[in-house]
Amino acid sequence: MSAQATCPAAGLGADRRAVASVEAALALALVLLPLLLGLFDLGTALTTRVRLDRAVQAGLFYAWGTSGAATTAVAQAAVAGYGGGTPALTASAGTACYCLAPTGTRASGTAVACTDSCPSGEVLGVWLTLTATAPMVLPFPLPGVASPLTLAATSTVRTQ
Repeated sequence: MSAQATCPAAGLGADRRAVASVEAALALALVLLPLLLGLFDLGTALTTRVRLDRAVQAGLFYAWGTSGAATTAVAQAAVAGYGGGTPALTASAGTACYCLAPTGTRASGTAVACTDSCPSGEVLGVWLTLTATAPMVLPFPLPGVASPLTLAATSTVRTQ
């Protein structure tokens, strides 16, 4: 009887079959797994960003549809538009008023208190700025990316 027939493990040192499969499995685990986890983080961040944009849009629609809407109500409408869940949303709104020539823009206007009146020939323009932020904790933190990652969306529109 030969040594190979009596001991099944004797010939394994010379058997090189499936070495490429083992190396490929290790490479996939060490390269593709981190890439997939990074894609999961990216997908989570993009979903949160879309929800932030939707929240700002809901707040602005509320401001446009409600004459003289209070800034706190606009911020609450943004929170409602965001929906529940994590990460939690923080919204803030503020107004700024400018006296404008009839064909002027905010940049060419003069800033005034919203209770003031404008000189003859100018109109009072009211701008609303809505900012929504959400601190997102990354499920699989990436090197060089702060966690929690604060995502924000801001928009300024003329309401009057």
